[in-house]
Amino acid sequence: MEEWLTAYREDMQVVFNEAEDIVSHFPVPFRSAGLDFLDKFHVLKEGRSKNYISYLLPLWLRECSKLSIIDSRRFALANIFGLLYYQLIDDVMDNPKSSPVESLPLASLFQLEFTSIYYSYFPEASPFWDYYRSYLQQWAAAVSREQEENYLQDNPLGMAHKAAPVKLSVASAMLLSNQPGLIAALDKAVDYTLITLQMLDDIKDWKQDLENNNYNSLIAFVRAELEVPNGQSLSEEEMDQAIFIGDCLLRYGEFANLNHIHVQSISEHSPHLRDFSIHMVNELQSIAMEIKNNRNLLIKGGLNYWLTKNV
Repeated sequence: MEEWLTAYREDMQVVFNEAEDIVSHFPVPFRSAGLDFLDKFHVLKEGRSKNYISYLLPLWLRECSKLSIIDSRRFALANIFGLLYYQLIDDVMDNPKSSPVESLPLASLFQLEFTSIYYSYFPEASPFWDYYRSYLQQWAAAVSREQEENYLQDNPLGMAHKAAPVKLSVASAMLLSNQPGLIAALDKAVDYTLITLQMLDDIKDWKQDLENNNYNSLIAFVRAELEVPNGQSLSEEEMDQAIFIGDCLLRYGEFANLNHIHVQSISEHSPHLRDFSIHMVNELQSIAMEIKNNRNLLIKGGLNYWLTKNV
């Protein structure tokens, strides 16, 4: 297991315990649903969604900000509630089967906890709230325009900005530690890390996104490679051909390598952010190479494939 995670297991346990305690005091109609939704993202439990950067970024910044354990954990707690809020909003926007009547009131409770933590640190006149407005505007623009352009190739930062509120960790830590000059560089590094994270998610979600007609960077990449005209649908069979026969993931992964170059520039300030970026680049490349190697084994013959997998 990577140090960017293992070094913070105790922090994560403390923070998720506190989140569970807060949600357990929600009004009764939302308490059970809130705890169930929080449990889906518990970083230390098996089989859960692992949105690592949301929980860990405030902790990764502890070294360069010199914030106390208490403060960095509080910002991690804020990020958990921010994640839950935006996940519910995204689900309502992307999933036609979702129930806004159930999701939106619960989302509002998560948002209240999210912003309350920041209000306890930063008064209304603080420049922190300028960053808050900026990140919220980035998010709103990104989620509203993602069907209109190929973000990966034409505007990759649009992919990152779908998770722009994560960067509140940067603004809060650097302002509290009197280092506002680092915010721009760290913002950029987080953006490019978020692009690679979205690329990985899109590999896992492309079938569902194709069915629901949601933007997916891998689908957009294949559409561009196959020169499919705008307005013409792309079939699941064409996607399978591009992925399993055409090695498109190898070329898709080249974008992740370019993203990591930007992240490396701030490695002295947040080495664990850099390591997380490397981890994702390696994972994406591993998926692409495994598909290519398995195909080559099948071409050589079924017995050769079976022996390689089982002996």
